[in-house]
Amino acid sequence: MRYLAFVFLSLALAGCGSSPSELQYYRLPAVAVKAPQGDSSKVLVIEPVMVASYLNSNALVYQNNAVNLQLTRTHQWAEALDQQLTRNLLAHLSAALTDWRVTQQVNSSADSRLTVQVTQFHTTADGLVLISGQAHLLTGAVVKQMPFELELPIADDGYDEVVKSLGEGWSQVASQIAVMITESPAA
Repeated sequence: MRYLAFVFLSLALAGCGSSPSELQYYRLPAVAVKAPQGDSSKVLVIEPVMVASYLNSNALVYQNNAVNLQLTRTHQWAEALDQQLTRNLLAHLSAALTDWRVTQQVNSSADSRLTVQVTQFHTTADGLVLISGQAHLLTGAVVKQMPFELELPIADDGYDEVVKSLGEGWSQVASQIAVMITESPAA
């Protein structure tokens, strides 16, 4: 009997100490894609969004303090972050720029081109999400630059809320880029 109790206790303790946390996968909130309208003389080609190397993994990133970043082990992107950002940006700009044809395929050297680099896209210990980077619009020989930097509060605890806040912030960045494009010489 004593031996049996010892075996159960050993198994219970071994189970508690070695049970790994379950992986959680996240994706940015989906954006409704607008059906392309007729042929527009204005074409915007969106290059794939580039992310800083520390963001180029499946892990969500958590900033502990001014200099320390941690890649989460159990909270992962379900799809590469750069692909999600590119797809969401394409959908946002397609909806916002109704008199433009927004695409990822170059048709002519006269097409306007948009490149976006993201340098921050993570959460902090202070309950914020940080999004920063730079957008460049090339129209003919004219290059227009737009830096962006957002700090948004997270509405509630948990990584679900972090991802929702990151998605909201990315929508705001896309809106700022749309304004830059409409104010460009080709608009």
